[in-house]
Parts: sequence; C-alpha cells; structure tokens
Amino acid sequence: MAAGGRDSAIDKQLVESVVVNELGIVGDEQAESFHGGSERALLQYDCGHYDGLRHQFPDASGCLVPGGFGENIVAAGMNEETLCIGDVVMIGDVRAQISLPRAPCFKLNDRFGVADMAHYVQQHAVTGWFYRILDGGRIAVGDEIVVIKRPNPQWSIARVMHYLYIEPDNFAVAAELSVLPALGNEIARVFAKRVDSGQVENWQGRLYGSSRKPTDDNTASR
Repeated sequence: MAAGGRDSAIDKQLVESVVVNELGIVGDEQAESFHGGSERALLQYDCGHYDGLRHQFPDASGCLVPGGFGENIVAAGMNEETLCIGDVVMIGDVRAQISLPRAPCFKLNDRFGVADMAHYVQQHAVTGWFYRILDGGRIAVGDEIVVIKRPNPQWSIARVMHYLYIEPDNFAVAAELSVLPALGNEIARVFAKRVDSGQVENWQGRLYGSSRKPTDDNTASR
C-alpha cells in the first residue's frame, strides 16, 4: 500500500535478471489493470532525475532513490530529451520500442508525501517512459541499452510531452501527433480527441485524485 491507504504497486525491488514478455516482466505486479498492458510493458527512468528531485523536495529525499518511481529499468545518460517516441532499443536480448511518455497520477503524491509531485514531474518532463516489447527475452543488471532504430527523430519524448501538457491547445500539432507512427493509442487518442472537440481534457483527477492542492506553478493544470 502507498501512504494514504490506496493500493499501489509502485515499490520495486532490485533483482539481478528478469524474463520479459509482451506484457512486461514475468511476475511483475500491477495494482490497477490500466497501469499495465502491451504498450506499458516496461517503464524506464533516468537515474539522473533523482538528484534534481531530491534538491527540489528534500523532505522526500529518502524515497527519491532508484526504483522510487516504480520503474522497471533505471539507467544513466538516457532521458526524455535524448530519446524519441518510436525508438527501438536492445536491452539484453529483449527488443523494445518506446511507446508512451508516462502520464503521472496522484499516487506519486501519496508515495512521496508531496501534494503536487505528479504535477511537478509532468510539467518538467521527468516522468519516465514506457516500452512495448517487440521480442521478449531476458534482461540482467548491467545490460547495455542500445538504440538500434529511430523512426521519429524530430519527436523526442520531451517534445511530445510539451504539446501534451505545456502547449496542449496547439491543435495543429495535436493533429500531427494523433497519427504519429509508434505513439501508443492511449496518448494518440488524447490528441485526436482534442482535435475533434477543440478542447483540452481536465487533468485534475489524475494529478490530485479526490483532493486538489495545486502550487503557484499550476497554471497549466486543467
């Protein structure tokens, strides 16, 4: 359970090696069915983000350690700015493709005891990203992660997140992103719905749950 009494499978423990199939790590736990699925098979996080987060939220520093965001893979030198939607990578003998930026939810607030943690990481593009699995296999600690294909070099994860969260009412770009090859349906549908409706969806339930405590930096929340 996360702090606050809600079910959560966010706590991850270090293991030396795992077997991965199209749904993710064999035996991995998901507290909510919508947190899993083939387009969310693996979650990676940049270990370098933790330094900045500990500086920003010193009271939560004890939890801001690798694995703290519930990631399956933590590595240095790869982040939302350097990787692109659709990148195909080899990790051990697993071939995976970047499918989605993580859409953070209020359970991060519970986890770290910070009322607007989900909003902060969303607006600063330090959320992590998901992979779909193209070929399953085994991943072990120390395996190199190698990008072997980049079909969308103009669309870094961070740039997609900019139009998802910072400039969400740019409907011309939303139309382009709604059909971006390899972008997972979950986010592609968000962009398509914006184009069809001419409106941006409300994020408050996802970011804050039943309670809402925005910061002064919350002008982009909806």
